[in-house]
Amino acid sequence: MKRTFYLLLFFTAWGFSQTSLTANLVESIPLECSRFIGVDQFESVYYLESNTLFKKTKNGLQNYSDLNKGTVSSVSVFNALKLALFYKDFNSVTLLDNRLADLITIDFNILSPLKTLSHISYGNDTTFWLFDSNALQLELFDYNSSKTRVKTVPFQNEIIAMDSDYNTCWVLSENDLQGYNYIGSLISKLPHEGFTDLKLWNGILFFKKNNTIYYKLKDSDAFLMLNLPKILVKQFFVTNQTLYIYDEEFLHHYQLINN
Repeated sequence: MKRTFYLLLFFTAWGFSQTSLTANLVESIPLECSRFIGVDQFESVYYLESNTLFKKTKNGLQNYSDLNKGTVSSVSVFNALKLALFYKDFNSVTLLDNRLADLITIDFNILSPLKTLSHISYGNDTTFWLFDSNALQLELFDYNSSKTRVKTVPFQNEIIAMDSDYNTCWVLSENDLQGYNYIGSLISKLPHEGFTDLKLWNGILFFKKNNTIYYKLKDSDAFLMLNLPKILVKQFFVTNQTLYIYDEEFLHHYQLINN
């Protein structure tokens, strides 16, 4: 109990006291895959190869595939006990347990009103944040009751990327970054130039622009560039105070340090 309290205190202090971040290389591990997905809180590494999801742990390798569902568009590893696989072409989401066994599939084609999804991200409890490309709206959807809890006003255009935690959802469009709280209220809207992906960790936002990583601290509107060596940034992920960058050959681990 004391350990949990001290960890909570550490991450709270870490999140609210920083003025800038630096990244120190810890290790680079060879990895061959078509797409690096991310790392969960137990340091399991997830990636896609030939439309098969692989989970690499210290104890070995697991995999999951279902050719009947089409191409895997995205995978959320926010909850390691309920991985969320999004199949955009089939307009469905499949949840897997920590052994990569099927738990449930939510088929949005049979729900009313019809939603055509372009992006998903975890919310809290039994919810997902969904972006409906027909209505151009962000929704907090409860997959147990098949009901929408929260719906935002329509966006002006399609979005590029989104990520969320238990309290907020951040959405990246071509021109701006928008943040929403768990009741669907807009809490931030900032213009940006050229970001193509984002990740959220501990209230800090990280962005990809070409082969450069930027970040935005809590309670700040500034986009700051993270000082990194010149490498290809094919995909990236942030968790457990570590930035992971995949360059098509190696998975680089950078420890994030609060200055």
